[in-house]
Amino acid sequence: MKKIFMMGDSTMKYNNIYTYPQVGWGQVLHLFAKNDCLIEDHAENGRSTKSFLEEGRFDCILRRLQPGDYVICQFGHNDEKIQDPTRYTKPYGSYQANLKLYADEVEKKGGHIVFSTSITRHKFENGVCVNSHQEYPAAMLEFAQKNGYTCIDLNQLTMELYTKLGEEASKKFHMIFPAGTYACHPEAKEDHSHLVMEGALMVAELFVRALAQTKDPINECFLDLTTKDPIDEKMLMD
Repeated sequence: MKKIFMMGDSTMKYNNIYTYPQVGWGQVLHLFAKNDCLIEDHAENGRSTKSFLEEGRFDCILRRLQPGDYVICQFGHNDEKIQDPTRYTKPYGSYQANLKLYADEVEKKGGHIVFSTSITRHKFENGVCVNSHQEYPAAMLEFAQKNGYTCIDLNQLTMELYTKLGEEASKKFHMIFPAGTYACHPEAKEDHSHLVMEGALMVAELFVRALAQTKDPINECFLDLTTKDPIDEKMLMD
């Protein structure tokens, strides 16, 4: 069985009932995968390339990684936290160095790594969704291009979609709702970073469709979204 390990931050994380309705896009990626592919989501809230490494979370993946397995790596959202030395990295310095370390170690174990820039925050200026991740998306794209790795630019893809839909319509993807909407969140939420189910599904689909435009071998794990499996409607009748 093919296996995909996911490493990243809260926008990718697998959530449980205590954080409902928050959903990370890694949590729903299995819906786009073939049945012979198993996905392990190791993403965690607030982690950067630095803290994920120093806390031993990457070591956990390496211990489980087998030749032929895949890794999807999305960081940057918390690397920009300059006020926190336990997480901050310089985009064209320690950030890229950490990406290289991740790639080198995965390859030593016979795995294959794919990178993804951070999804956008729901931040608009003059009707346009704008980049709030500073130089980190560009730094990851540069690293991947120079070293021959696939990098899906989810930052750009989500910004383009949000701009197309508009500021109000794209709020549906995020933890933005009035007080009393959810029992575990009695207060109102104006969280423009984290996703709900609709947002997670949207990001996962963007990722898989963008991957399909590449020749990356990880495509063997995912469904062909240009086709549709036939459904036996008679078998669904009550």
